[in-house]
Amino acid sequence: MDGRRDENALDEQQSPWLFQSLGFGLGLGWTHNLGPRRVDSVTVVNRIVRIDNERNDLVRFMPEMHVWLDRWDEQRWSWGPFLTIAPGSRVVDAVGFGLMMGYRPHRTDQYSFNLGVGGVLDLDARVLGDGLVANEPLPPRESSARTKQTTAAGLLVLFSVGWDLAAPHRPTQPAQR
Repeated sequence: MDGRRDENALDEQQSPWLFQSLGFGLGLGWTHNLGPRRVDSVTVVNRIVRIDNERNDLVRFMPEMHVWLDRWDEQRWSWGPFLTIAPGSRVVDAVGFGLMMGYRPHRTDQYSFNLGVGGVLDLDARVLGDGLVANEPLPPRESSARTKQTTAAGLLVLFSVGWDLAAPHRPTQPAQR
């Protein structure tokens, strides 16, 4: 066995499995609403509820954390679960999770390009109030359109540039005498 393989085996034995596989990244996420329509503004015209602006598709910056379960092709390709958040006006506006695939251009790179697909929970979605339906008349004894804040589920696609904590390091050159 050559010296490099001995060093890699020794490094893998010294650090716990989680730290060998853990990474962090900054991503750009696209979320698509799967529940009731998210609204920004609603008006009533001749007692008909009209949605002026919707927010069913959002693009936002999302920091993420991932764990690589498996690596192949000289440890350049990886896959595993990820967890992400969407910072916003309420500190955290959404939480996302799913499966991610990562690619490192070179085996010794600490960074990776990642693509994840999963679900998202928007913690502060605004939807039409109970009993109101878009493009339908207001219920009896109602004079304006109401909205309510709720948690909404959606689809998430995330692209991130990640940093892996325990990616193989470049071999160090022995000190010359």
